[in-house]
Amino acid sequence: MAWGSVLFCLFVISGGFYNILENPPPYIPYYDRVLTLHPYLSDQTVYESIFVFLTNTAMFFGLWLAYRSTQIAYDREKANRRLLLGIGFAMAGLFGNHLIYEMKKAVLG
Repeated sequence: MAWGSVLFCLFVISGGFYNILENPPPYIPYYDRVLTLHPYLSDQTVYESIFVFLTNTAMFFGLWLAYRSTQIAYDREKANRRLLLGIGFAMAGLFGNHLIYEMKKAVLG
């Protein structure tokens, strides 16, 4: 039940309802190439939604791993490994979200 609510929240945060209601294109044709980023901040493509879902999942998983590391009292090495892995996942997710935001800003000029 708890994991279902987490997945639902990740679905909503990544723009799942927007994809269902608006049916955005998976990419934008642009001259002789394709853009996977929509040029406006208020719109998104399907690929953007998938990327944001993955980065938000990585952030949540990292925070969950860091939390679980605090519950291991008998094996310090295992706790430290989970903590560092959790911090790495959380930072990767945060960096991914920042990256896609900066890329959308750069497309706008």
